[in-house]
Amino acid sequence: MSKNHQASSMDSFQIPSDLHTQFPKGEHVFIGLTGAELDLLMDNHFSHMIDVLNDGIFYMNDRDNVCFYNPSFYSRFGIAPGHTHLSQWINLIHPQDQHVFKGEVEAHILQNGTRMTTQYRVRCKNGQYIWLEGTAITKTVNGQRFMIGCHRDISDRKLMESYVKQSSLMDNSSGLSNEQKLALDLETLNIDTKHSYHLMYIQPGATRSYQTLYGSQLMRNLLSHLTSMLGDFPDYFVDFYRIQSHDFAVLIRGDYSESALHDLAARIYDAYQESIKVIEFLGAANISIGIYPNITCDVPTDEIVRVAAQTSQYANHKREDGIRTYSGVTKQKVDRHFFIERELGNAIQNDKLSVKFQPIICSKSLDVASFESLVRWRCPQMGEIYPDEFIHIAEAKGFISELGYFVFEKACQFINEYKSNNKNIKVNVNVSVLQLLTKHFPENIKQLAEKYRIDSDTIVLELTETIILDDNKNAIEQLHRLKSFGFKLSLDDFGAGHSSLKGFFDLPLSQIKIDKSIAWRSLNNSATFEYLSFITKLCKAHNIDIVIEGIENAEMQQIFIKMGASYLQGFLFSKPLSLASACRYNRV
Repeated sequence: MSKNHQASSMDSFQIPSDLHTQFPKGEHVFIGLTGAELDLLMDNHFSHMIDVLNDGIFYMNDRDNVCFYNPSFYSRFGIAPGHTHLSQWINLIHPQDQHVFKGEVEAHILQNGTRMTTQYRVRCKNGQYIWLEGTAITKTVNGQRFMIGCHRDISDRKLMESYVKQSSLMDNSSGLSNEQKLALDLETLNIDTKHSYHLMYIQPGATRSYQTLYGSQLMRNLLSHLTSMLGDFPDYFVDFYRIQSHDFAVLIRGDYSESALHDLAARIYDAYQESIKVIEFLGAANISIGIYPNITCDVPTDEIVRVAAQTSQYANHKREDGIRTYSGVTKQKVDRHFFIERELGNAIQNDKLSVKFQPIICSKSLDVASFESLVRWRCPQMGEIYPDEFIHIAEAKGFISELGYFVFEKACQFINEYKSNNKNIKVNVNVSVLQLLTKHFPENIKQLAEKYRIDSDTIVLELTETIILDDNKNAIEQLHRLKSFGFKLSLDDFGAGHSSLKGFFDLPLSQIKIDKSIAWRSLNNSATFEYLSFITKLCKAHNIDIVIEGIENAEMQQIFIKMGASYLQGFLFSKPLSLASACRYNRV
């Protein structure tokens, strides 16, 4: 074909038949068109149609040459219709979007017949950015790859999405940011490597019950006044967040030592106290604050919030000033506490606990009169875990009954094992008040004793002194039922709490155990010694045995024998023993 003939053909743009390919369903596409031919086709035949459209239309080949159509759309960016290079378009894209855009275009142009949609910001002539959505499809014709697509202005949609997103990041009741906003803010800290950030998680006491009684307005007033006071602090607070309905958190920026963070938490505590006075919300005076210091990007955001909350719970559990920082020894204690809370149920279910037996010695004959069954938990991660670490967790988590029956059965098994080698023996078994209040508890342990063919009077059930202080009629009724079944009843840890003789002798008790703390104190405090001597004589007069715990040397042994104690227990005689070792122990 001559150049003149080609030019003439281009002027009239008669599409030769060899540039058509028949596709299924009668569809036709143009094949082998150069950029100039496609331009001419678009200009001569479709320009009026394109002018009517609100969207922009573009064409790009595999050499990054781009042609934009619809001047009314692209004129706002300062781009004239016709050919340009992709780099000119990229220069108009927001710097934060350029890298992603270039990667997507480079990947897309290498594919054939694929459709892709992307969103990014483009700068207008007035310097403002608008959001565009670009949709394109790639084709390969005669070995040449090209892309055809359109641009659509989605700024209004993005504005609405931003509004909805902002609404979803705010607590509607208080107007503070919420937990989702905190998670986003923590994620953005990865970008800022110049500053240190710390999270304080704050749990007000008793606010949930007060909200139920008086409505949520009290909490809104409290948070409003508190955040106003914190706003006057010289410290840099990134934001305040309401977590769930009753907790809140503060994200702090700045270089703080551990003691400085503690001082800041103390100032927040004081501000809280001032706020509850102003709004007359004194019923929620106690708060606990958990501090997660020096946040690092390698810790997931949900773990940071969870650990800060757990540290706050731990601070509340330990009380004192109600402030703890997740570092050093406190970090180890918090991790240990919540490991126990998390794994206790599995340990009980999978028989990971054991029971040991500590001898209780007759003060006159020095024979073994009984053994106290003591549950133990040894695990590879935390080593030996003691009852005072997990019993209250078992009560809080609803495991205490299951744990109690486990220990009771072990005690029954021990009695049978001991009888096979020695004389009859008694075993003291600790009983939680929660377990005691279970309706069928007396019948259940009676059935267990019968199952192991154990006489009920060989079991001494140890209960805490709260049954006296609470004056719980149900608990007292249960004690009388247990007594009627033949079980012996003992009051444990007498003197450890707010000991009282009120109602003491109205209970069907056969024994009280003096806590080691009061026994030790009596050695150096004459008033305590006289009080303990009085209790011992009074109990003897009512045929109630006295057991002194914590005997650690021969001098203590003689002092309490002289006082009139019936039985002695402590490391002087033996530490808690395994079942096999305890079965061989019968005399000091």
